Amino acid sequence: MKLQFLGTGAAEGVPAVFCGCATCKEVRKRGEKEFHSRSQLLIDDELSIDFPPDAYYHSLKFGADLNALKYILVTHSHMDHFYAHDFILRGYKYAYGLPFSKLQIFGNAEVKKVFEECTRRELRADVLDGLEFIELRPFAPCSFGAHSEYTVFPVKAQHSKTETALVFLLEKGDKTYLHLTDTGLLPTESVDELEKYLLAKNKKIDFITFDCTFLFKEAGQISRHMGLHENKILQTEFFRRGLLNENTRFAITHYSHNASPFLENLRKAELEYGVIAAYDGLTVKL
Repeated sequence: MKLQFLGTGAAEGVPAVFCGCATCKEVRKRGEKEFHSRSQLLIDDELSIDFPPDAYYHSLKFGADLNALKYILVTHSHMDHFYAHDFILRGYKYAYGLPFSKLQIFGNAEVKKVFEECTRRELRADVLDGLEFIELRPFAPCSFGAHSEYTVFPVKAQHSKTETALVFLLEKGDKTYLHLTDTGLLPTESVDELEKYLLAKNKKIDFITFDCTFLFKEAGQISRHMGLHENKILQTEFFRRGLLNENTRFAITHYSHNASPFLENLRKAELEYGVIAAYDGLTVKL
């Protein structure tokens, strides 16, 4: 399984879109190596977790072929994770040579509503024919792909009061990946269900990506995002429950400009917490 971190910033990006704070000024001064665009993860060049407003930029910057996308897993309906307007361009005179009959979009009921709201004015019927929406429900596994090569186990996140935001345990072959963006500390119910699911399949988690919006700042128990302190709490709990093995690796992503995610601070996080501090364009193989 190949993971490519196309975007590693929070909703506002780093530097933040309208911000003139000291951090954003310094990031602009330092240049592109310090930029973090909106969150997107590409798996095996065909599956995207979330689809932000920066997806088109990612395709230009990193050569991500959006034409080749077969599947999109959407964590929740917030604009920085699901920019539905772009899908009106997947066909008609805007896009030729699409290799797959349908692009499958997986998400909760609110994601479907946002898709319908954002596209109703301009989405042509023939373009809609090339899209398929599959509703996901918490703790209900869903297999997909030509030979059901992927299985996703959606888990309730601690993120939104207006919808059931999801995070994902994804399986492909003998590899297991846990994507924990956007969420604060997981509800106990979610950790319990993860434990039951993995125990039933006699599997461990190979790789985890943590929401690390706050970096070295503590987010607290009820926050809808995490920092390194909360990441460590979850990591410890996963170890205690036997969900990880001695080779499990950890990454952090989704940084806010408020956390000053300069390169030196990300390197410090790697040294102190034993994580991979993801940056835009990073590729990891499981």
